[in-house]
Amino acid sequence: MSVVSSRVSSVSSILKTPGVRSQLIRQSNRVYFKLPKDLKSIIYNFEAGNGVKDYEDLICILRDSNIKDTDLIEFLSNVRQCISLLGPNHKVFVETLLQIKWTTRSLHLTTAYKAFIEDLICMQIHYAKNAIDNLIEQFKPDENDDAEWKNGECKEEDVQRLNHIHDVLQKILKVVPMSSKLLLQSLRARFPYIAHGTHTHEVYVYALIQILDYAPQLRSDVLSLIINRLMVLDVNIPHLEIDSEEEDLMDDSSECDSTLGNENVQENNVTETDKIHPIAHKLDVCMELILKYMHNSCFVNGVLQIECLKSLYFDLLQIFETVILPTHASQYVQYIMFYICSFKTAVVEAFVDWLWRKVTDPNIPPVIRQSSVAYIASLLVTATYVTTGLVKAVQFKISKWIHDYIIMQDRSNYIQDENKEHSVFYSICQALFLLIAKRHNDYSDSKKYMLYLQELDLAKIITCKLNPLKACHPEIVHHFAEVTRMYQLAYCYTIIENNTRNQLPLFDSKRAIVSTIENFLPFNTYILERSRQRIISLVRENDAQNRHKTTIDYREDIEYMTEY
Repeated sequence: MSVVSSRVSSVSSILKTPGVRSQLIRQSNRVYFKLPKDLKSIIYNFEAGNGVKDYEDLICILRDSNIKDTDLIEFLSNVRQCISLLGPNHKVFVETLLQIKWTTRSLHLTTAYKAFIEDLICMQIHYAKNAIDNLIEQFKPDENDDAEWKNGECKEEDVQRLNHIHDVLQKILKVVPMSSKLLLQSLRARFPYIAHGTHTHEVYVYALIQILDYAPQLRSDVLSLIINRLMVLDVNIPHLEIDSEEEDLMDDSSECDSTLGNENVQENNVTETDKIHPIAHKLDVCMELILKYMHNSCFVNGVLQIECLKSLYFDLLQIFETVILPTHASQYVQYIMFYICSFKTAVVEAFVDWLWRKVTDPNIPPVIRQSSVAYIASLLVTATYVTTGLVKAVQFKISKWIHDYIIMQDRSNYIQDENKEHSVFYSICQALFLLIAKRHNDYSDSKKYMLYLQELDLAKIITCKLNPLKACHPEIVHHFAEVTRMYQLAYCYTIIENNTRNQLPLFDSKRAIVSTIENFLPFNTYILERSRQRIISLVRENDAQNRHKTTIDYREDIEYMTEY
């Protein structure tokens, strides 16, 4: 009696121990089933119609049971001997095999599984789509694995898992050249939705970039897919409520205003990084992967590879034209072009020239032409790698186009009150005003620069009957007016005051209200914490130091201009 009671008490005490009961339950659920060795007879009997139950039981074991590696290796060997029998009527059985989680198991099993997929694709080509779909799906980490990579470095276990998948994909692309189309379709269909976690996006984009190592012919399509999906993330990030002083690049006001602006920026950075909008964080992680790939593709041991840069630039330019340029509300993805332009001066010159051709092409929709000139102006006033020579060349091109346009309009007998017809003209004028306002301090020889500005004939531009000062953004106009008054090139304030009076609402007036051109600066602010480390050194300081500098004495220059 005492022996029985002692046993019962010992068992109860063990079961009361925290965690032991749950361990016993888990162990009881781990049931191992022996897989049949005579697979060929099961297949034949199923096709004959008298072995359906054994066939279905086999599928259930493969789908629901824990199978030892040794048993599965032996079974896969049997499957490979029967692959010629696995026609379309065995689709469920084959799909069950393809859905087995194999990438994290023993080396012997992964090797056997790769051999099985290779034989399957070679002998039963109609299963290629199923095989590729399941391989791509296994790019994604498990649902319970939501830990992001530390410092963006891929974990060793993830590297091994992805390498197994890439080994199979690479062999499929070699064996079945037409499978590249199936691969791209699968990559698009299985790209993580916006609701998926950051780590899922991180691993998936990383895996897509790895594909480019062994399938460079797919680079344009894969990069287009990635950037397209990153744009979806971008436009879904709420725009920050930025104070007018930080939003407006034209503010060169007092130290007090600058301090308030910096405080507002800090508050906004807290909002974006400390509270971390989940979509912004996903985009940040993925942008870092793309920018890192771009750098590694163009630089080998710190040396720029010109041909690689040229090839990548043309791929990205095509994506920019089809995905980025037509998208208005993006905040960060366009910095991909900003970054590649920093690799070499010839690239930024080529990009600006390409944009300018867009601007001057009358066959292109006005909204695209306006966006193109906004990209030109924003790039030239923001990037540290843009030379003053390029700025002057672009200013001269713009002013010549403006003067030609004014002459063309002066020859016409009537100019409509509405400015919709001339929206491109006003956008180009605004770009010129912005360039002059933001870059005038970059020229050490102010006398030569004033002579150069005289050649632009700014006075004729602002006094033409199209009246660009009326349609351009007020902050840009006022800053431009300050610069032109300082250099005594044009006097804008009389026109500005007259425009203000004329825009006052009048009772029963049929005069059209002129809409203001948007101050769209695509390279205005980049605050994504991780990826901004590659961007921040390429961005000009927002005249923060110039705000507190004493005003330079221009009397000598003004006297020189008077004499001239």
